[in-house]
Amino acid sequence: MADKCPNCGETLITRTIQKKMGLGSIDFPVAQICQKCNWSRDLTGAGDIVVKPPSPEETVAKREKKPDVVRQVQEKPKYVPEKKAPDTNKIITIILALIVIAVIVWAFLPKGAEQPPGNQPAQSPAATPKITSTAAATATAISEVTPTGNKEMIRITRYKYVNPNQQNLKIKPGDEVVWINDDSYSLTLVSKEGLFEDKLLDNGKQTPPYLFKKTGTYTFDIEVSGVKKFSGTVIVEP
Repeated sequence: MADKCPNCGETLITRTIQKKMGLGSIDFPVAQICQKCNWSRDLTGAGDIVVKPPSPEETVAKREKKPDVVRQVQEKPKYVPEKKAPDTNKIITIILALIVIAVIVWAFLPKGAEQPPGNQPAQSPAATPKITSTAAATATAISEVTPTGNKEMIRITRYKYVNPNQQNLKIKPGDEVVWINDDSYSLTLVSKEGLFEDKLLDNGKQTPPYLFKKTGTYTFDIEVSGVKKFSGTVIVEP
């Protein structure tokens, strides 16, 4: 006969679980459920186990013990590293070693022979060094040259001298030379012996007269925009 729901009288549905027993299986009822009012009954017996609540005394005891544990954790002493005292023996050893080294260094330092204050020889004044020369210095006086009044004109055009003889001009001491630029562009006159500074000559310009006083051969370059174009000489004969 099917069981009825104690609330509404509806027939209860029994739920089972299947367990294997040997070669077969057995269905064990685990619960009864009413589909109408959702009433249920546990058939396993687990619902009959009642958990006993803790007594008020045990609850109070637990509450009293808990602060003690917290207090013990809070009052746990902190680790403080120990301060080691300086090793006195090590310091003494180092000081003795330094003293020994200082004594050894002092013993090997060179010491000059000391003389009593009264027996020190008198120092003679240093002799003034005598400067001797193997040859007497002589200055060659440059004799004054009387201008001869002769003036040579060197004319330049198209990267050459107008007169071919002026490329190696021969003169006498006291003669004067003037360079004239007949080109349509500017050029620079350069003395290789440094008789005068470089002279820039525009077209149609000329240099001031230069008086030659010494015999010798003197070279002059003609440059255009810093590039050498040609050169010539002035030979001063005795």
